[in-house]
Formats: sequence, structure tokens, C-alpha cells
Amino acid sequence: MLKNLAKHRLVKDTIILFGVQVSGYVLPLVTLPYLTRVLGPANFGLIALGGALVLYFVVITEFGFAVTGTRQIAMAQDDSAKIARIYSTVMLCKLCLMLFCFVILLGLLATIPRFRMYWPLYMVSFLQVTGSCFSPNWFLQGMQRMRYIAYSDYGAKIVSVLCIFGFVHKAGDYLLVAAFQAGGFLISALIGLWLVFFKLRIPLVKPHLQDMREAMLGGWPVFLSTASMIAVSSTNTMILGFVSSPTEVGYLNAAQRLMIAMRALTNPVTSAVYPHMSRMAANSRPEALRFLKKQVLWTATPFLAISGGLLFFAPFAVHLLYGTKYAETGVLLQLMSLTPVVHALSMCFGTYFMLAFGYEKQWSKIITRMMVLNFVCIGLLMLVLSPVRAIALTSTLMDIFSCTSCYLFYRKTIRSFTE
Repeated sequence: MLKNLAKHRLVKDTIILFGVQVSGYVLPLVTLPYLTRVLGPANFGLIALGGALVLYFVVITEFGFAVTGTRQIAMAQDDSAKIARIYSTVMLCKLCLMLFCFVILLGLLATIPRFRMYWPLYMVSFLQVTGSCFSPNWFLQGMQRMRYIAYSDYGAKIVSVLCIFGFVHKAGDYLLVAAFQAGGFLISALIGLWLVFFKLRIPLVKPHLQDMREAMLGGWPVFLSTASMIAVSSTNTMILGFVSSPTEVGYLNAAQRLMIAMRALTNPVTSAVYPHMSRMAANSRPEALRFLKKQVLWTATPFLAISGGLLFFAPFAVHLLYGTKYAETGVLLQLMSLTPVVHALSMCFGTYFMLAFGYEKQWSKIITRMMVLNFVCIGLLMLVLSPVRAIALTSTLMDIFSCTSCYLFYRKTIRSFTE
């Protein structure tokens, strides 16, 4: 039975994408103890500020196509002409959005002194936006060619890690760190493009303006939702940078880097299951719901153990990883300890159910409410807590709000299915 299970395409895709997450998140964690010690909290915080700003542009460039484009490709796998048209349309949309973002970046650097002070950092960090623009991972995921995603990500992330160890040796090398980390995304995208053109032989066709308009309109609800979530995390970092010191940002960044890696462990399962769930929901909703109920248990259980480990052992783990200078990071991780299991449940009821079943607008409303509530909570909690702790606790509360809202919508909707 296990042998047959291992041969199942969905299981194989999940295993491959789990390996991608190892290269994309766990490999950089290898450099984390080294960077925190070499750069120090202040310069480590500057790296976080650069990443927080360009993350806005990454979200604008992707514009929800990782969800809507993937679903369109998954549903058109047997029509090569339609696949080429969808791919060309989405890529041209992303290119136009990237150019728009670069103009916005130049405007920010020219008009805001705090940004202009570190303009080389933000320019170098923009390489991540370029990589996001040209990355065909959304397309490869829709085609269920997960091993191609693995090829591009493994190579790029390994090169990035080796460069950090080879060339970063002092606190002033933070620009090199930003270049190696952001450049890894661009290298991964170039490898992915080579696979699309020379392995899958997908031709580029001239997109129609109407197709581009429909693609943008289709991605708009998901973009709003994703932008809201990223705006919360990135804006929280930017807020901390304006009201506190880079050192405080460094403490938060050290905690968030570990938390992102833990949250990302859900991504292999999500990336493999989402196209499968989308096709099931299109063909048979009752069958898709039965599949979802099984996924909830398998997805959430491992992350419940991770959350428990964070709650009790975070200070000890931080002491081993980062050293005594980052004691505050251990407290922040304890405040954020529920995030892994809550995020896993959100994937089940948000991505697997609401997005796969076509409830993008309802999902976007939940995330938009969360964004507004986030800033209200930060303002209130800063009255009784330090800014960095207020932001850490707020992030956990917002995850709980999002998960609960998605679950309540799921319960309400399946009740209407039954009736």
C-alpha cells in the first residue's frame, strides 16, 4: 500500500515541493546564525527593512497570478494553444507591473530621506522583484511539473548560500547579503524560463489586450487579499523601523525568519493539493469536500507539535542560534507560537476551500478586514507593550482572526450545500 501511495502523482508532487521548501527556506536558515552574529542586530534589521519594502512590489508584480494563473493552466492542460495564450498573457502583465513598481521605487528614493539614506540597499533588493516577475513557477505548478520547480530553486538557493559564506565577513557586508539573497530569486527565474522554453517548448504568442484585461480582473480579488496579508507583515516592519531603532527591527526579523520557515512548511502540501482540489471542485464538489476533510487532520497535526515546541523552547533555541544579543527574539517567538498551526488550518479553509471553490471575493473581504483590524490592534497594544512586542502579538491575533473567519464561512457554506 505504501509503495502504491508513493507512486501517486499528488504524493510525489508534495514530496518534491517539500524539497523545494527545504532549498528555499531551510537552506537560508543555515546562514541565519552566521548572519545574525556577523552583521549584528542593527545591520540585520536594515536587511529586513530592504526586504519589507520590495515585498510590496513583489506582491504587485505577482498580482494573484500564482492562484488564478495556476488554476487556469491546471484546467487547460489538454489545450496547448490555450496554455500558450495564458502563459504569454500573464507574463506580459507581470512585466508591465514590474516596470510600474520600479518607477515607484525611484520616486520613493528621490522624495523620502530615510529611504534615500540607504538607496543602494533598496536598489539591490529590487532584484527579488525582477526574479518574481520572470519566475514561471505559477505555470509549472499548474502544469503539475513540480520537479522543474525543484531544479530551478535548488540550484539558485544553494549558490546564494555558498556566496554568503564565501564573501560576507563583516558587519558592513550587509549589501552583499541583500544582493545574494535577492539575486537567488532572479537565478531561479532564469533557470525556470529555460525549462519552460526548451523542455516544455511553450511558445510565446502575442497577447490580446482583452485577455490581459481579463487576467488582471481575474487576479484582482486574490491580489487584494494577498496584498492585504503582505501589507500587514511588511507595513508592521516599516512601522517598527519608523518608531524604533534598526536593532529592534533586527530582533523582529530574526523571529520572523524562523516563523516564515515554519509557515512555509505548509507550502509544499498547498502547492501540490491546490491544483488537484481546483479540478475536483470543478468536477464534483461533494468529492472535493470529502477530500478536504481528510486534509485538515493531516495538514494541521504536525504544526500543532511545532507550535507547542515554540511556546516552551523558543528562548533556548534562540540562545543557541543567535547568541545572547537576541534574547528579545525568544520572547517574540513565544508571542507568535500559535502561528504555525493556525496558518495550517487557514490553508485548509482558505486556500483549499474558499479559493479552490471560487470564493475569491469572500476571501478578500476577510483579509481586508484583517488588515484594518491589524493596525487598530497595534495602536492599542503599543499603549501597554513595547512596539516590537505589540507587533509580534498582533500578528498572532490576526492569524487567529483570519483562520476563524475562513472556518465560519466554510461551515456556513457546506450547510447550504446540504440543504
